[in-house]
Amino acid sequence: MVSADTIRAYTYANIRINYLIQNGWRKWINKKDNSVSYFKKDGHLLFWYFPTGILLIKFSITKFFYGTNAKLFDLNNANLIIKLVNRRVKTLFPNIDIDSFQNWICTEIHPFVHYYADNEEDKTTYLKCFKKTRYPRLKRHNYLTGIQARNGSYALNIYSKVDEIKSRASNRSLAISDEDFTIMNNVKNVLRFEYQIKKTYLRYHFKHSRTVRSVLTRQFCENMLLSIIKNTNLNSPFLYKAELIDRIKNEFGKIKARNLIEFIIDFNEKPKDFIDEKYPQKTQNNYLRILGEKNINPVCLPNKVSRKIDFTDFSEPDKLDFKFLLFKILILITLVKEYLNQQRSNYIKSITASSVFTPQAFFLEDGGG
Repeated sequence: MVSADTIRAYTYANIRINYLIQNGWRKWINKKDNSVSYFKKDGHLLFWYFPTGILLIKFSITKFFYGTNAKLFDLNNANLIIKLVNRRVKTLFPNIDIDSFQNWICTEIHPFVHYYADNEEDKTTYLKCFKKTRYPRLKRHNYLTGIQARNGSYALNIYSKVDEIKSRASNRSLAISDEDFTIMNNVKNVLRFEYQIKKTYLRYHFKHSRTVRSVLTRQFCENMLLSIIKNTNLNSPFLYKAELIDRIKNEFGKIKARNLIEFIIDFNEKPKDFIDEKYPQKTQNNYLRILGEKNINPVCLPNKVSRKIDFTDFSEPDKLDFKFLLFKILILITLVKEYLNQQRSNYIKSITASSVFTPQAFFLEDGGG
């Protein structure tokens, strides 16, 4: 299921500075330009007010609703978030006319999805693949338990969710909630795929449709995730080395296939310095483009995994597992019924043959009287 974490949005409002100070808002001076603003944290909501008449809010949707950002919020219920934020705004500014949160202009939103590995080893294997993946127009940084690829317009974070919670617990204990600890076992094999879309990207691509009502929807967030998955070639699955070589042999002529196979072996098994020395950047880009046109992911799985992940499939495995479990239960019930009916038939026949005048035989044959 596609969800969203952080959202930032603003609206225009005329609020007296004295009112803010009297109600506990704190003054902030920007050291770069000496501009002044005021901020207040209300639970999980962070508000900013700029004297130019801009009221801004930034918060984690999932943490605001659940107390932890490790859970998925169903964006089909986005109206509930809008109502709750409106209630908070009304509490902070009871006598000031402020537009409904659904009409605020969104300047940042972080759609995300959870991918579920079957075990710790599979999760580690997929993290190795993400660290090898090229992210066009993004500068990649590899970390022990994840990667970040970013530019000025957007960022892509892919990481082990449970390790991120443990890291916050070690380094910023105040940033951990009871709900975070409660859910840790449920996300121990989760890979979080988070696309942080920022103001520049939203302004360029959605100039006239950036309201909270427009972007805080399942369809918008799903479309954004699918676009970055396609751009990074993750819509093509990771294959094993032998599968990848066979695929290239089937798609290309003998000479081109030989060159591509040599490249993908180096690409997966050699360090980046070696690859850059052997292949000019133009050649690398050309090979990756050729493979992408055939929907071939150049990164191969270094280890055996229990299940290959389809990164375009946003469904929750629990729901699929429940359906499969229900199917198995129904089959089991059917088999048990057939067995019991067969046993009953055999039992009735044996009694009837001995005597039809006994109370027990009469009860069975007559259906209980």
